[in-house]
Amino acid sequence: RTRSSGAPSSEGLQPQADRRDGPAAVRTTADELRRVLLPVPLAEAELEAKPASAVLVLLRPAGDGLEVLLGRRVRREGDPWSGQISFPGGHRHGADPSLLETALRETREEVNLDVDRVTEVLGHLAPRAPGNVPEMLVVPFVARTDRRLAPKPGPEMEEAFWAPLAELPPSGGQAVVPTRVGELRVPAFLWRGREVWGLTYRILEELLVVVGLSR
Repeated sequence: RTRSSGAPSSEGLQPQADRRDGPAAVRTTADELRRVLLPVPLAEAELEAKPASAVLVLLRPAGDGLEVLLGRRVRREGDPWSGQISFPGGHRHGADPSLLETALRETREEVNLDVDRVTEVLGHLAPRAPGNVPEMLVVPFVARTDRRLAPKPGPEMEEAFWAPLAELPPSGGQAVVPTRVGELRVPAFLWRGREVWGLTYRILEELLVVVGLSR
């Protein structure tokens, strides 16, 4: 089974990056990341607050840094994330014993990766509500693998790919995107011809701080 790390703690915590002067040290090992993430058991408490979903932020070593698994969702009428770059994830089903299991199941379904035995779940980032579905709370679980996993898009994904984290900060900019209230100019990573914005952008922003690539 996937190993998870951390012990329960109080609600309202935020992942804490080290505060120090000078260049930040990039965190790539499981122990370094675990120390700055929220413990896995804390996520289940969020179920009491709002309808919950979960995504898996899967990392793997690449050179001196880390890559993160992302995908582009298929374009579907009525899907609030139609065509967007996202992490594998989705709504919790009644048969899912936990939010973490939701993230693992969705990863199997969306990118054809059965990560249960080849990853270590290190913790999670702060749960947050998407701007286009404010009644929902999304928990981003962070996991790490040393395997050279090859994702393949399932029926809900157009593509699945690994993105080097170090390439994201220099690609920061703005994109004009369609929303429920019309076109808006929003912050985005403009990475290799892809526009990463919305909830995925906000999660990646926090992840870059946690790993030491941003401040």
